[in-house]
Amino acid sequence: MKNPYMVKTGTESIAPKIKKDEQWQGYPNPVWHKRDKKKVTIMYSMIERRKSYFLRAYFIRNGYKFLDMGDHIKEDVRWGKEYGNRMECNPMYFTSGSFIRHLMMLYKEKGLSKEEIVEKYIFLSGGGQCGPCRYGMYPQEYLKVANDAGFKGFRLMVFSSELQDSMVPKECAFQFNLKFRINLLIAFILADFMHIAECALRPYAKDRDHALKVIEECEKILLEAFTSPLFLFKLPKALKKTGEMLGSVPKKDLELPLIYMTGEVFANLAHNDGNYNMRRFIMDEGCEVLPGSFTQRAMYDNWRRSREAERGMKYAKNEKEYKYWKKSLKRQRVSDKAILLFYNWFKKHFNPEQFGGRAELPDLDHLAKLGFELYHPEIFGGEGNLEIGEAVYYADKIDGFLSSKPFGCMPSSGVSDGVQAKIMSMYPDLNFLSIETSGDNEVSILSRVSMMLFKAKEKAAKRKGLK
Repeated sequence: MKNPYMVKTGTESIAPKIKKDEQWQGYPNPVWHKRDKKKVTIMYSMIERRKSYFLRAYFIRNGYKFLDMGDHIKEDVRWGKEYGNRMECNPMYFTSGSFIRHLMMLYKEKGLSKEEIVEKYIFLSGGGQCGPCRYGMYPQEYLKVANDAGFKGFRLMVFSSELQDSMVPKECAFQFNLKFRINLLIAFILADFMHIAECALRPYAKDRDHALKVIEECEKILLEAFTSPLFLFKLPKALKKTGEMLGSVPKKDLELPLIYMTGEVFANLAHNDGNYNMRRFIMDEGCEVLPGSFTQRAMYDNWRRSREAERGMKYAKNEKEYKYWKKSLKRQRVSDKAILLFYNWFKKHFNPEQFGGRAELPDLDHLAKLGFELYHPEIFGGEGNLEIGEAVYYADKIDGFLSSKPFGCMPSSGVSDGVQAKIMSMYPDLNFLSIETSGDNEVSILSRVSMMLFKAKEKAAKRKGLK
């Protein structure tokens, strides 16, 4: 019955003229079929240059054509903002911007049509699964920038850090199987070792340019060994040789202020314009910075998932759910053993102590206990409890503590700008600085870091005077 008191206001809803029967499922992502393996080139970038550099060994050994996009540069932010969605974090702008920049280079400089590029190239990337703000966001954003730039139907392959192979169809020419994951792990470990060498030698070398040339030569030696089908036999010898080469680099006999840097994975570990080359800036300003290890980050991902699986088993509603979480826990433990096996094996031959390299992996259980009262270890997202435990652990061991995060990063902002305020009241000598990277405010950020380094130098000088 119609309400007699109803008065028309002109604001009543009107049915749309065009109504979609089904929910939009995102951009299409056609399969790269095995029959087209030789026709397609893999475009890829793994956060920073060295990781991409060593991963090429896998592509060479397995007969894949590849385009290594290398390090991120400042221009990537402009490309990412032009074609990407608004108000994203700068890791998203850098990664999607680098992707679209290289597509445009193929189109404008190589003279290929957009249709040819779609047919002959495919993009390989990680899935951005490190925090709650990025689940499902990266893949569709990559497809968005490609389609919006006119590369309709461009293909994408995305892998997750889970130890499983369910992200691509079986008929795809490239599989994220155990063989690929082992090679990815080794590539990251080798890149970490070269980064450890740079952190040890760059601030202390009598001739910095010579030290960097030696590191570059070591990278070539390791890549050659890794490219061989017998890389498991050749890498230990290559690591021993390169470790000795690095150990022979002349160093200054001095003690520099020690800085620890942590934060969101990209803002912490990019080692390029993506985080203002922050560790190199710190070293060139006369301080030593602890290396940023992707191996440590992988271990933390496994630790976090293991805690999640243990909780899932404890509160499982039925046997099926219990088995699911039990299987997940087993995967993480297998992954942990594989990481530690390769890392410790290679580290033994590399012997970073001979050139002053800091290659120790932290005890994640210990860090979780240190920060437990301040940040519950099962509140997952970003670095979660890891950064809090690190701050407590290093409070009396370093001269400066830097937390780097992307602009607007939800987990990192909650930690750095929230909980760390409490830690600073507990440890007033921590010399803590939190920065938000956006890709386009370098002068402001480096100015703030310079002030923190000045305080670190004062702190180090005071400590020396007390000895």
